[in-house]
Parts: sequence; C-alpha cells; structure tokens
Amino acid sequence: MSFGLSKPGGTREDVATLARHIRVRVLNCSAAGCLLETTAAVPVGASGKLRVSFEGRDFDDTIQIVRCDHMKGTDSIYHIGTKFISTTPPYVTSLRYTMRHGVADLAGWLDTKREQ
Repeated sequence: MSFGLSKPGGTREDVATLARHIRVRVLNCSAAGCLLETTAAVPVGASGKLRVSFEGRDFDDTIQIVRCDHMKGTDSIYHIGTKFISTTPPYVTSLRYTMRHGVADLAGWLDTKREQ
C-alpha cells in the first residue's frame, strides 16, 4: 500500500511504501485468487505479495484485496478475498502457475497430509 506526502504547492508525490507481514491461512485458492483467513483486517484495495509454502517449496504472487469480512461470533477472525495481479507472466514458483498447471501435484500433497 502506497502513501504519499503533499509538496508545498499542492502536488502529491509518492515517497514511501508501507509494508507489514500478516500471517494467513489459505482456505481456498484458484487461478484467479485466494480466500484467506487472518486475525487482522486488511483494507479493500490494498495490494501485496502472498507467499505460501507447500512441502518446503515456496510459491508467491502479487495480490489485491477485494473484500475483507469480519466473521461474526469471533473476536478477530477475518476472511480476506484476493485476486492475483498479473504484473508478470506466470512463472514456475508463482501461485497462478501452480493453480493452473500443478493442481494434480497439490491434490496428491493434500491427500497425503490428510492420512497423517
């Protein structure tokens, strides 16, 4: 999320980027985006990098927040809807690539974890 300061003539210039790390749980993911669960609200329209680890492999992609819903009956649980922002073509370690091409591999990984 970018914030800017106004110059003394009234024009605006972005001079910094504010970043924070938020731990999330991936509830659902597709080639278009992910549904995340977290304990912190995130403003709709914010963007950032989502990094997910599967069996020691890291996958990442740039996302934009499209909705943030507080879960009723909880103190601080939020469901965050995201969409992937295509700043680059999908690459092997991107979530977009994995969701489009590696779903069979992930399904096997999920089945293996369930048996434990």
